[in-house]
Amino acid sequence: MKKLTLTTALNAKIVCVVLLLMIAVMAYNYWLSLQEENEKNSKWLAAVTEFLVRKDVVDDFAGNLSNQVIANKPRQKQVLIISKKLQPILADIIVPVSNIKFGLYSRQHESIVAVGPQADASLLLSVDPDRFKYIYETNTDQFRENPSSLIWYGARTISHIRPIEKDGVILGHAFASINQDAVYTAIWKRTLNTFLGAFLMLLVCIAIFRELFVKLKNDLKLFAEAILDERGNDFHSEIAEFTPILNYINEQTKKMTRLDRLNIIGEMAASIAHEVRNPMTTVRGLLQFIGNKPEFTRQKYNFDLMIDEIDRANSIITEFLALAKNNVMEFNEHNLNDIIHSIYPLLQADALRNNCEMVLSLGDIPNILVDQHSIRQLILNMVRNGLDAMPEGGTITITTQTDEARVLLSIKDVGIGIPPEIRDKLGTPFFTTKETGTGLGLAVCYRVVHRHQATLTVESEPGKGTVFTVGFKPIG
Repeated sequence: MKKLTLTTALNAKIVCVVLLLMIAVMAYNYWLSLQEENEKNSKWLAAVTEFLVRKDVVDDFAGNLSNQVIANKPRQKQVLIISKKLQPILADIIVPVSNIKFGLYSRQHESIVAVGPQADASLLLSVDPDRFKYIYETNTDQFRENPSSLIWYGARTISHIRPIEKDGVILGHAFASINQDAVYTAIWKRTLNTFLGAFLMLLVCIAIFRELFVKLKNDLKLFAEAILDERGNDFHSEIAEFTPILNYINEQTKKMTRLDRLNIIGEMAASIAHEVRNPMTTVRGLLQFIGNKPEFTRQKYNFDLMIDEIDRANSIITEFLALAKNNVMEFNEHNLNDIIHSIYPLLQADALRNNCEMVLSLGDIPNILVDQHSIRQLILNMVRNGLDAMPEGGTITITTQTDEARVLLSIKDVGIGIPPEIRDKLGTPFFTTKETGTGLGLAVCYRVVHRHQATLTVESEPGKGTVFTVGFKPIG
């Protein structure tokens, strides 16, 4: 029940936020549409009145007003006769906007004498002239807004009025009026339909995203279990597009796990290494002293064996100390080529001792900020790993170069290679495939790389060799 409530609350929040946003957008869209509609309609109104004051219409209008036969009739009769003669002219006008009425107003009769597009006798005879004649007192064309128009039976309107002039005398006005209430209603219906359509799409999107969310949550749960079982590399999400993201998370998790292990080992080393070394030094000295006495000559082999094992334990402790998290590093500007040349005799001696050849391919590289002692240890460890990987002999190649604003250090061997199934475990403390190895050499390398904010990549093919490449950031 709790799970359902949380999901429902989440959906409700999403709907409310998006709904408020949609209402704001709808209000703005309604206002914008109204402005555009008013601008378009105003152009139509002006075009209609301009058409009504063309020369032939003005001549007919003036001729009917001055007709003596019509002038002798009663006022209402005059209006009806004039309307009957002018109405065909208005009937020929086609306006694509159905909410527009237009017509002609006579100042002489103080009455509308023609209405289009359909005749409306009630506007000619039954309307009190005093209620609207003030509108037609203007001598220039103009727009007017009316909150209660007689032409549209009380609706809000926008009208354009243009004087009808003959021989310098204003005889009346041509007018065109649009029903704003109808315009508002049409825009509102259109906006509301758009809003309802968008809201339905929102509900559909929420349903789809909820389904994706459920699948994603299940995938994350299974992915977490896969990481714990070290099956992260083989995990594939039901959502194919999400798999690369999970793979990236898996790689970062491995790096974090490796660093956590290194930190733990480092803390252990810093806390107990010196305490263990002191008694070991004492025991080694006593064994060496006693082993040199004549009475223990027959046990000389056993004493030497114990001393060798103590020395081996001491070397492990030394590597422990190299992993210590709080070891102080002195970062100074150095060139990798100079560091490699400084330890080349040592590297060459190791290579000859293992019946191998050492080849240097050093490019023109800029200086970088490094701790010289740590980089020396890094190179020595990786070269010795390469030598151990070539029991039958071979060539170790050390290369330096620049690539995409990085300084690259590569150490390549032609040995047995690294099987794919153990490649992810490289750098894990105490993990080793050597019979006499401690599994701390590469762990030290990974620690040095991390503290230099560098990158370490491994390319290996069983039976053909391995290439370790460290990428350093240049200065600046």
